[in-house]
Amino acid sequence: MTEQQIFNFNSNTIYSEDNFIKDSSNLAVINYLLKFPNWENNLINIYGEQKSGKTFLLNILKNKKNFKYYKNKDEFEKYFDHLFSNDKLILDEIYPDNNKMFSLVDHFLVNKKYLVISSKTPITSHTVELKDLKSRFSQFFLLEIKNPSDDLVYSLILKYFSDNQVYIKKELIKSIVKKIDRSYLRINIFLSKLNNISIIKKKKINHKLINEVFQSMD
Repeated sequence: MTEQQIFNFNSNTIYSEDNFIKDSSNLAVINYLLKFPNWENNLINIYGEQKSGKTFLLNILKNKKNFKYYKNKDEFEKYFDHLFSNDKLILDEIYPDNNKMFSLVDHFLVNKKYLVISSKTPITSHTVELKDLKSRFSQFFLLEIKNPSDDLVYSLILKYFSDNQVYIKKELIKSIVKKIDRSYLRINIFLSKLNNISIIKKKKINHKLINEVFQSMD
């Protein structure tokens, strides 16, 4: 299996298309991004819940298409005046004040530059006091990372324990897939808890341990 985007096991993640598990939940997003520069709209909003892989996908775009990328808000604020000189920009869940955001979005829209913004929910649904900014947000093309399919959940579980050098029977993985919420964040929390409790109790993962973790999350 390949590296999966929703689990940050270490700081040396290699953000490449080959290391991304494609699934019906995310295929439309990655296919659209990699069509660059042949986009129907230069303004893109990628949205999906926490741990859904937005950062992984945006780093693929950054690496393959040479976008300027910002995730750290302090760095964004420090270099804000320089952002207007870029032709390709990614803001990974960075939300400056309305006036700054408006001036930036308006600049990229008017000059037909490429701007990608990520968020947990569509930016068109955000409460925005500045009417002009709300109008600009309506110009964005929305791309959603949907909840994972059963196949993707299985792959995530298998890869998680493989990376942590933990053996888990396939029948146990299938049992987890049947019970677990179709939420990237919940999957991440569940697997972390299961792995930790297995280490603390010095026990192999079994149905009893799995059920214990599920009960703790109810």
